[in-house]
Amino acid sequence: MTSELYLPQGVTGHTVSSAGRNTETGEDVDVNAYEVTDPVKGKKQTFYVPTDETMSEAQLEDMVSTSVDNWLRELRQKDHKPAPTPEQRKEIGKTINDIRKAKIKRNSSSSGLIYF
Repeated sequence: MTSELYLPQGVTGHTVSSAGRNTETGEDVDVNAYEVTDPVKGKKQTFYVPTDETMSEAQLEDMVSTSVDNWLRELRQKDHKPAPTPEQRKEIGKTINDIRKAKIKRNSSSSGLIYF
């Protein structure tokens, strides 16, 4: 079915394997496997796109590009924050220590407040 597909940048490893037959139409169903490499972070992901004989190459290309876009979007949203710098880590540690001290004071008072 596929001669030359337009694939997004970073997509490699196009393999096709048979997955069986469609129960409604009886046509063969193939599974196309693609490997995507994120150019920024270097992470890899393999995803699979099921196809049958009625699917056009344009539909397959659209499904592949949609899958790649969704994966990249999820990857970027997941790791969007940079690691804290040493100065930020010190500030975070001081804040956590202050919170811990305030909790100890609250627990030692009879009313649960820090007014003494």
